Amino acid sequence: MAGGKLNIGYKLRASTLLEVIVSMIIIIVVFGIAMMIFTNISRLSLSPKKLRAQAVLQEILFRDELAGSAVGQTVTVDDITVKQDISPFENEPRLSVITLTAFDANQEQVAQLKKVIISHEDQP
Repeated sequence: MAGGKLNIGYKLRASTLLEVIVSMIIIIVVFGIAMMIFTNISRLSLSPKKLRAQAVLQEILFRDELAGSAVGQTVTVDDITVKQDISPFENEPRLSVITLTAFDANQEQVAQLKKVIISHEDQP
């Protein structure tokens, strides 16, 4: 015993089983809440894929605005597929709403962009 005395009548104070279970439940609940917060932050943060998709959408929108006549089509840039929808803006024949939606390789929506543009093809 490395030079120590052994006290036979000494009571060692310890935690009860109920205290241990309650503390484990509290730890599990706090860990679960932390994981939910981490997952939401990771999911909603701007990833490089989302930033690149936004850049591609801005480029396509800029090109369509310069051309003045956008056509609903599907374009693939690298691994991003961009679906383009054109619809008239309310009761204005010269205005159109262009909606660009970017999809990744798994066909999950990565980014979306909407803008009202002027159609040059109806000008006199």
